[in-house]
Amino acid sequence: MKNYTNTLLPVRRRGWTFIELLVTIMIMAIATLFVGPQASSGASASGQSATRLAVTEILAAQMDAVALQEFRRIAFFVDGSGWCVEVLQSNQLNTPYNAATAEYADDVYESQGHNQKSVIDFNQDTRFTNVSISSPLFDGANTSIIFDQTGGVIAPDGSPSTGGSFEVKSGDHAWQVLLAPLTGKVTVSKVGSL
Repeated sequence: MKNYTNTLLPVRRRGWTFIELLVTIMIMAIATLFVGPQASSGASASGQSATRLAVTEILAAQMDAVALQEFRRIAFFVDGSGWCVEVLQSNQLNTPYNAATAEYADDVYESQGHNQKSVIDFNQDTRFTNVSISSPLFDGANTSIIFDQTGGVIAPDGSPSTGGSFEVKSGDHAWQVLLAPLTGKVTVSKVGSL
């Protein structure tokens, strides 16, 4: 009986064949097509989250104005780093936002360490890196939203609002938030990748 185990010598490979290399490159190229957009979705996800938070804050301010029978103003920060919700008296509607004298609305969930007050500052929240607010414009000339005791949107002079919009930008992504006249209905649309 012959022993065939010694006749089979192990085959040593010195590298990849051309076909193996070509298939590997093709697989990597296909994976890049699918993984590339997913890797850049961090900016999209943080922008979507900031947009949802902005809409939530707008609706909460509107409901608080009705429930507490007070005026609420959402003031967007000039540098685009966020916003705050203020409690206003009827004689303060036309007064510009002043961080030193503002009376902030309570917010126990999203206050980010601002003593439970409604202040959203992207610079202090790691969830919103590279997110900014741009082009807040309401009633043709104002950069803030004011709700009256009925939940309606009003201009700083107390007249009915003509509505307006602002954009949330994150990386190459942007969302436009529209506020309807009178009712304050909120509509969000993706402006697209910039």
